[in-house]
Amino acid sequence: PGLQGVTYGNGIFVAVGGSNGSILTSTDGITWTARPSHSTPDLYGVTYGNGTFIAVGGFGTILQSDPLI
Repeated sequence: PGLQGVTYGNGIFVAVGGSNGSILTSTDGITWTARPSHSTPDLYGVTYGNGTFIAVGGFGTILQSDPLI
C-alpha cells in the first residue's frame, strides 16, 4: 500500500502509510526523510494539533510525537 495520510504543522509535513508503520517528514514537501516508527502495523492517518503529531493505524495503533515547543 502507498501513503495513506499527510498533515502539516509547525513547519513540517508528515506522511504515513505503506507497510510496517512508514513515516516520512519534509520541511519543503519535495525532499522527504524516512523516520523510524517502531510500529509493525500499517499507519492510516496523521494529524497535528497543540504541538503534537498523532498517527493511527491497524490493530489500534496510536503513535504520538514529542511535543514541539
